[in-house]
Amino acid sequence: MAINFTFNPSDYTENDFSIIPVGDHRVRIFEVTERTFSSGNQGFEITLEVSGHNSKLWFYLVLDANDQKRTNQRLGDFFNSFGITNYNLNAYSTWAGKIGAVRVKHEEYNGNMSAKVAFCLSKKKQDSLPAWVEKGNSAPTPNFAPVADQGDLPF
Repeated sequence: MAINFTFNPSDYTENDFSIIPVGDHRVRIFEVTERTFSSGNQGFEITLEVSGHNSKLWFYLVLDANDQKRTNQRLGDFFNSFGITNYNLNAYSTWAGKIGAVRVKHEEYNGNMSAKVAFCLSKKKQDSLPAWVEKGNSAPTPNFAPVADQGDLPF
């Protein structure tokens, strides 16, 4: 089989996948995948694009029937942050493209620091964040709200 494609180096831009800084960031739902976690609980793996950054974040909504109060709180925080008003979990395909905000923390994973979603920010707490900025846009990288102490995590 002969390859019928010619690489054009002028169409190539080196990606910068640097770690997302700790703090509050506007995010957009890129993809939602239904899955079963190692605990046996069902839920969703949600891929998030981060305003002004090339790197992505992953957020996990675990549906724990043994802890319905905590699960409903976490779902409510997610729905509130992203402005989702259809609470039917089978409609998760409609979540893609919704914009919300999360607090990012750093954790060590396999000897390297990685960015993790600590929790979703309520709509009220998003007012001070800059508007969404597409990656690769010539607009300046948005400011983020640094977090000095991660002791205020809700879980």
